[in-house]
Amino acid sequence: MNRMRHIALLAVLALVTAAQAAPDTQSAAREIDDILKADWKKNNLKGNPELDDNTFIRRIYLDITGRIPTTREVETFMSSQAPDKRAKLIDHLLASEGYVQHTYNYFADVLRAQTNGSQAGLITGAAYTNYLKESLRKNKPYDQIVRDLVAAEGESWDNGAIGYYMRDRGMPLDNMANTARVFLGTRVECAQCHNHPFDKWTQMQFFQMAAFTYPVQTNDYFDDSTRGAQTIMNQRLKDARDKYKIPVVSKKMTDKEKAQVKRDAEKIGKQARLAGEAVRKDNRYIEEALADVRNLKRYTNVSFQDNRKLVLPHDYQYTDAKPKSRVEPATMYGHAAEVKVGETQLQAYARWMTRDNERFNKVIANRLWKRAFGLALIEPLDELMDSTVPMNPELQAHLEKLIVSLDYDMQAFLRILYNTSAYQRQVTREEIAPGIVYHFTGPILRRMSAEQMWDSFVTLINPNPDMPNEPLRETFTNRILAAKKINDSMEALTPEEVLAGAEKTGNLYKKQADRIRVLQAKISEARAKEDKVSADKYRKDLSQLERETRTSVNENLLIPGMKKLATDLGVVPTLLSPGKKGEAVVASASMDMMMMASEGNVSEKIFLPGYDTPKRSAEEEKALRESREAVWKEEAEFYGLPDKQLRDYYRARGEQVRSWVRSAELDSPAPRGHYLREFGQSDRETIENANLEASVPQALAMMNGQLMPQIMHRHSQLMLTVSKAQYPDDKVEAIYKTLLSRKPTAKEKEVWMKAQDGGLVAIEDLIFSLLNTQQFIFIQ
Repeated sequence: MNRMRHIALLAVLALVTAAQAAPDTQSAAREIDDILKADWKKNNLKGNPELDDNTFIRRIYLDITGRIPTTREVETFMSSQAPDKRAKLIDHLLASEGYVQHTYNYFADVLRAQTNGSQAGLITGAAYTNYLKESLRKNKPYDQIVRDLVAAEGESWDNGAIGYYMRDRGMPLDNMANTARVFLGTRVECAQCHNHPFDKWTQMQFFQMAAFTYPVQTNDYFDDSTRGAQTIMNQRLKDARDKYKIPVVSKKMTDKEKAQVKRDAEKIGKQARLAGEAVRKDNRYIEEALADVRNLKRYTNVSFQDNRKLVLPHDYQYTDAKPKSRVEPATMYGHAAEVKVGETQLQAYARWMTRDNERFNKVIANRLWKRAFGLALIEPLDELMDSTVPMNPELQAHLEKLIVSLDYDMQAFLRILYNTSAYQRQVTREEIAPGIVYHFTGPILRRMSAEQMWDSFVTLINPNPDMPNEPLRETFTNRILAAKKINDSMEALTPEEVLAGAEKTGNLYKKQADRIRVLQAKISEARAKEDKVSADKYRKDLSQLERETRTSVNENLLIPGMKKLATDLGVVPTLLSPGKKGEAVVASASMDMMMMASEGNVSEKIFLPGYDTPKRSAEEEKALRESREAVWKEEAEFYGLPDKQLRDYYRARGEQVRSWVRSAELDSPAPRGHYLREFGQSDRETIENANLEASVPQALAMMNGQLMPQIMHRHSQLMLTVSKAQYPDDKVEAIYKTLLSRKPTAKEKEVWMKAQDGGLVAIEDLIFSLLNTQQFIFIQ
């Protein structure tokens, strides 16, 4: 056990490579401290007292990884005698998966990233969040991330950054306003309807900026094959009408002849209309089949359509242009965004936004400063005006230059901030009211965010909280590949083949139309009579019809497309019987995800390499299990569990990994009623919409939910630590270390002794009390 602890110590406090830690980090941190100290001196202030190691480790874990440290991590850090152990820990955490997850949570809130609900969330939202996490994992420069987002085009499976535009699909003017606010710290939404009443921006400037991105199309989900099939159908309709030649009256005709021609024209015209109606009626069911296929990949494509031009509103009231005039793109300030050779309009716009743009630098420097200190130098940081004065102008200018000199490396910038003496001081507990200048004598006291709270709960339960949840990640990946598989399969078919398949399915829709209408009427009638039994029966019958239509779409369109795609790729498709449930779920993620293969109604399921996740072989499953259990075995050895308890421990850990995962691994936002939502997680509808206030539902969730039983489970990280302690006093100390990252004070021990005299003898009482203290909830 001592050997494993020594290895853990080396892992956490090992020196990082030169690429991870810039050699001038400490000198850069001192420069910031010197600027702050000069400001303190000028204002007759002193820095807050220095921070002790116990408070430091808890704060730095929460600030960088978004969770409290485990007891093992606390003990490893506290036992180190290295003089630069804080700097080494900062390096270690910035390079960790915990940093990726916590920073993702922040940007998911700012960018309103959603991975649930609509098709856009399930597919493009999943690709979008994958893009954000992978960018953070690679430490992609911030300016490059923004350029990726603002210039994004293509399909979600090829370019997850299109999620930025898909988030405001159909609302290009709102998207521009959000872009200006998030990246340039400028509120221009008022100028959408009139000149800004409190700032210099005009309505014309708003529309000129919006003209850069207005041509972005988020609702085009036709591929060439389905578009071609639609063209054939339109031609059929035209041909059906044109077959009837309607006679025309001429001047040379007698009145009698004219009358006859009119009668013939009316008769033939009616025949043409009826023929057209018949074709249109058949087309309607065919179009329904095509729509069902297109809907499977809806909201997965962003394209730039030059023919989409922005015009001023009909009620434009200013003299610089007429209503409905076409608007050409122009920047609101600074240099022009000229399109260079080989560059798209979006790329030129993104380049203007991120290069030599003072507001862009100002906003990201403030965002990162606020991440460390809890307050920006400019508040609010997304409402900049020409008259805005930072709390410390010299520091503001320095930070802007620093982020540029670091090539927008967010990790390097944060590394410098966390290494400052100012950051490593005690918090300021007084509330900083709006309009009051704060001199940053230390970070301000902050309440944990919902994500930090949840991830800290997970840490109390899971001994290895940052361990990736591969099954959940595979689910997200399969969603994306499923849409790609359907898209590529349909594109593999010719328009004629698509139409032939759609006609077969359309015939089924036509046959079922009357039955569906009857069932819908019966359901409504049963509801009106409050006849639940009948309503449920009719709903079941209706669901069966819907399953039959999904099966028909699969058999007549998707399966033929997949077979042809396999031929084009030169691979042999694997046909799986729907009866083999274990294989079907893996091999046809596209079908299952799209509800195309529910309840075994699909005759064939096609496995395609590159699109479907292959079922692991027995050897691969064994290797994966052994790798996972090797980690768990090392944990068990550390906590002193005997070999005879290993099986039970492995089962418990498996359940923990499935059910208690970090917030960044869950859907964004979490479902209503989840702890995250109860504790104030943003609904991701508006920018930075989280709520940090306490509430009664939070208290009820703590008392009545599944959290406490899991925390008190004998194989939770907390209870493993407590069980490892031999004596009652040691167990109390273990509880404090796990929850608060420190030992209890003499006063706290005395309070607990008195509580025991009063009848609170169970350690669960102490744990529940500490979980509800301000010390646990706030970041000191």
